[in-house]
Amino acid sequence: MSVSSTELRNVAIVGHNGTGKTSLLEQMLFYSGVISRAESVESGKTVSDYTEEEISRKISIHTSLASFTWDDKTFTVLDTPGTADFIGEVILAFRACESAIVTVDARDGAQIETIKLWRRLNERNKPRAVFINKMDRERAAFSSAFDHLKEQFHATFVPVTIPMGDAENFKGVINLIEKQAYFSTLNGKETVGPIPAEYNDLVEEYTVLLVEAAAEGADDLMEKYFDAGTLEVDDIRRGLREGFKENRLVPAFCGSTAQGSGITSLLTFIRNNFPSPAGCRDYIIRENVESEI
Repeated sequence: MSVSSTELRNVAIVGHNGTGKTSLLEQMLFYSGVISRAESVESGKTVSDYTEEEISRKISIHTSLASFTWDDKTFTVLDTPGTADFIGEVILAFRACESAIVTVDARDGAQIETIKLWRRLNERNKPRAVFINKMDRERAAFSSAFDHLKEQFHATFVPVTIPMGDAENFKGVINLIEKQAYFSTLNGKETVGPIPAEYNDLVEEYTVLLVEAAAEGADDLMEKYFDAGTLEVDDIRRGLREGFKENRLVPAFCGSTAQGSGITSLLTFIRNNFPSPAGCRDYIIRENVESEI
């Protein structure tokens, strides 16, 4: 079946070693129906870590490609290694994709490879989102990881999902655009429901950041925000889409790949907002000079 380039989403998953890149792809394949269950890296049965050395060492060594369909769009996702020894594999993935997802450990924030990869993404002016993973682990703290990213990279980070609890209290995520809660079910896919009242203040706090960032996505939205003090949902969506495509905004998501939490919102955002290959080109910025490669 032929697919128009406008219907494609080519995305590289990158990040420091051990932040859950392979597990994130595994959950994407599970949610899209390609596989019947998401396997852990420890099991040695993940789709993208399939060589004997990767299985025995329990790390990604090669960039692996997987394709699936989500809500009528075709995704091509590349799972990349997280150690510096295999950076060449990551660079190849950058050249093949129009955007990236940077996985971050909720306990550590930006780590050394996160910083290195961020620089390489900047060289290509490549749009990227972050997925703050392992929200269910001991010492996980979304606010600390989120603030650390802002301090380290001085970028406009936009909270799209926030957690319902941290560490052992983690229950799922809240989508600030949809104003819906996605509850973790541990062994299955997320369930959707109303936002518990106990998180109303937190939702209000992060929604302010979301709306302010969306207003920066277009000049007319900024004017509308100054006049009305807020934006409609459709305005927020447009502002995020335009700001992300121009690499002026970094959408932030959270969840737990071990629990399959946070996946629905991430996939839907990729489907609606990540750029297609149509009209895109790959280049490196060197001293304010763009060089096509």
